[in-house]
Amino acid sequence: MDTYFHKPETKMVKKYLIWPIRLFLYVIAILIISFYSFCLFLTTDFGSKQTSKLLFGENIKFEDISIEPSLLGMRVDIEGFSFLGAANFSGDRINLEINFLNSLIGKVIYIPSLELYNSEVKLNDESSTDEAIQPDIYINELSITNLKAGNIEFKRLELNNFLSQAAEIGFAFNDLSIDLPGSINSLDQFNGRGYFSENKLFLNVDSNEVLIDFTFYDAPSEFKNLKGYIEIDLNNDFSIPFAKLSASDGIKNIKSSFKYDDSFLLELWVKGNQSDVINLIPSTADNVKLFLENSNFETSNLDLLLSFTDFGNDSNFNVVMKAQDGSLKVSGLDLATKSTNFYIDNSSLRIFGDGLKLTDLDLGKVFLSRKLMDDANYKLVLNDYDNFTVQFNDEGILKSIDGKIPTLDSDLNVSFNKNRILLNADEIYFDFNILDNYETINGGFKIYPSGFNSNYFSLDNTQKSSFEFNFNDMELSNLNANFGLLNSSENPARDSNLEFTEFNLSFSNSYINFKDTNMSYGGLVKVSGKDISYTDSTFTIDALRVLSLIDIRSRLVNILNADFDKLDQDNFFINSLSGEFFADSAGYANISNLNLNFDVGDAEIVGTISSELESFDTFDLEMSFNSTLSQNIPWYVAILGGFPAAAGAVVVTGVLEDGINQITETKYGISGSVENLTIETRQ
Repeated sequence: MDTYFHKPETKMVKKYLIWPIRLFLYVIAILIISFYSFCLFLTTDFGSKQTSKLLFGENIKFEDISIEPSLLGMRVDIEGFSFLGAANFSGDRINLEINFLNSLIGKVIYIPSLELYNSEVKLNDESSTDEAIQPDIYINELSITNLKAGNIEFKRLELNNFLSQAAEIGFAFNDLSIDLPGSINSLDQFNGRGYFSENKLFLNVDSNEVLIDFTFYDAPSEFKNLKGYIEIDLNNDFSIPFAKLSASDGIKNIKSSFKYDDSFLLELWVKGNQSDVINLIPSTADNVKLFLENSNFETSNLDLLLSFTDFGNDSNFNVVMKAQDGSLKVSGLDLATKSTNFYIDNSSLRIFGDGLKLTDLDLGKVFLSRKLMDDANYKLVLNDYDNFTVQFNDEGILKSIDGKIPTLDSDLNVSFNKNRILLNADEIYFDFNILDNYETINGGFKIYPSGFNSNYFSLDNTQKSSFEFNFNDMELSNLNANFGLLNSSENPARDSNLEFTEFNLSFSNSYINFKDTNMSYGGLVKVSGKDISYTDSTFTIDALRVLSLIDIRSRLVNILNADFDKLDQDNFFINSLSGEFFADSAGYANISNLNLNFDVGDAEIVGTISSELESFDTFDLEMSFNSTLSQNIPWYVAILGGFPAAAGAVVVTGVLEDGINQITETKYGISGSVENLTIETRQ
């Protein structure tokens, strides 16, 4: 039963399905045949021209056209084309695809892809939309290679969702690269959306990373996460009425605005680390960047404001930088400021610092300047130090120092003039060249002085003299030099009764400190001399010169203290002297040995001198005295009263009884103060 009814029903279904299927297949076949017949027609010269006229009207002209069918449309290759639309396009070659289905649905000419090569767009000021009916065109992917628009050159341009309606064009762009005239060479790797209307191009930029090549930088500048807006006016050739961009990479933040017409104006604000910010200083100020690099400039926070203008061949810039807790190294000196303002323009660099510190030394406010148009030196001015000025070149080599070091002692003056230093203490002065030969050391300089001048001293040039000046401690240290004291014939103006043929002072590892505006000093001194005399009317007998040395109360104190004005009653003569002692400004002297030779004897002095009420006023010395007596007996008798008892006994016994002509060594202890000096004989 089941088998009986099944076969007729199956035949019935097949009978009613066959003819619709056949009809559908016939229609499809007819459509395919028609489409490919149409495509065959399109491949003909006449068909191609008619098709292009149908699609583009009279707006397009070309040298050659090739049309091939595709699945849903056709592919068109055009050589030597020109197109009249919102603007006039012309070029060497255009390759495009047209999708008929999407064109019908969207009521626009739908182009999935279009490639444009070596083309040019010109403004269509004379044409109007009423005269040329322009079809709406949608291009999904538009690739342009080498496009000129006025005096702008697009190296590559990848556009998406390109829509042209009437005289307006909208699009999205990727990897945009534009060559621009004037102060901006190129824009590279730009992404965003654009709009073209009334011969103006509006770009909304949103790019992860772009490159902008400004003419005033040596290399393109990189901007990350760039966002902003650019308006390009193609009327009257080219101009940028307005552009505003911002970028940030989490460390460096940039805000900028610029415009371009007959001139170019850029305003750029940057906040970031010193290396990124300094790179945004124009290349015309490369020596400034080099100075900051070589000086190891560092800061925790740096802001930059750049203003750049370009009028044809005349360009100017101004840079303002603000640094917090900055530091730099100048000529080996580590400088630090609480805040620093930089002002840079075409002609000069000016730096104003507040709270300048040189290690632990507070220098207050500082001003650093330099002219940029020549080989001028940097000028560093310490405002709180009576405008103390230091000049140095790009390599940090000192060229001049001018100013005065303040001291509490009114009788002490230390000043610098160009390449020389002048020291003046009471009536004694000396000056010398400090910059002809020097070395940079940590925190200062090692100086080899030359051109020495003084009213009291000469410098031994047969041996190399040197000293170090440390700015961290404001100290002149490691002084090694040999000085000669000028006699009356070499310096007639010197007011002293001290005469000699030779008197030398040799300093080793000595120092002078100016840090607390009060000079302190110390060091090892070697002394030597010949034919030293102090002349006064008190004595006429030569032999009594020996007694003047032995009478330590009025003689030795004054000699060691080097205060010859106090020698007001004596007259003495020394054939030669030599010795070594250490002395400092605390009023302490340690005499390791001081040897004196005169006609009838030798004396050697050792011990210390300290200070109680006055400098060098307390003594603890020992003097060893050896005397050779070769004069007649009456002379011995005349001087016995001046000898201590023990010395007198030796003289009487040796001379009167045995005819011995020599007194053996006698030692004297010298102690106490200047006003209460005690001398005792020590055997």
